[in-house]
Amino acid sequence: MSVDLGRNTIFKEFEVLKHRWNETESVWKDVVRVEFSRDKWVPLESSVMTALAALDRLTPILVQVREQCSGGSGGH
Repeated sequence: MSVDLGRNTIFKEFEVLKHRWNETESVWKDVVRVEFSRDKWVPLESSVMTALAALDRLTPILVQVREQCSGGSGGH
């Protein structure tokens, strides 16, 4: 699995999860939902976004490494 494919899979699945989470607002309106959002959802969303950003930064580095290791850019 390529980094791009893995990143896109994480992104798409998280978007589905986020959509489902947003749907709960219409039926789950108590303090437990607020606590769950604060204690679980918000940290999860932040972690996923951080991971996606890290993968975005890592992808060009891995491409460069592959090129250099295969002789594609005239490396050593």
